[in-house]
Amino acid sequence: MIIKDLRFSDAGKYILRVQYDDQTELERQTLEYQLCIHDEISVKKGEELKLDVLLINTDKVVHCAKRSTGRKEDWSRSHGVRRDRMTIRDRNLIINNFTVTDTGTYEVLDSEGEILIMMTVTESSTESKDGLNYINDDKTRT
Repeated sequence: MIIKDLRFSDAGKYILRVQYDDQTELERQTLEYQLCIHDEISVKKGEELKLDVLLINTDKVVHCAKRSTGRKEDWSRSHGVRRDRMTIRDRNLIINNFTVTDTGTYEVLDSEGEILIMMTVTESSTESKDGLNYINDDKTRT
């Protein structure tokens, strides 16, 4: 099976039922596959972070901060958003005024605790070199 133009909404469980007919006996086999999508995004401090992760089968979103050992629930279907700067708009989980504490990994879980999406979020920085501003070391002047 090949999924073209993969989207976050493609994440989840796929069940393949195979039926073999070896002339003497009909054999059936069921295989289950869990498709987890991993993405990376870089956000500037103070900007809005929009995560398109509230899928039909999303049960909760947890955040594993870079500087923390535990996981914190940021959103759940039963309780909604859990942080002050967080809102929901158009199936997107939005973090306003992005800070370094928002960096880390966001795991989007289904009702069975399986990971649907794993999003690694880093802070993009603007560095000054020779009095000129460069973004992300790609030598683009601002």
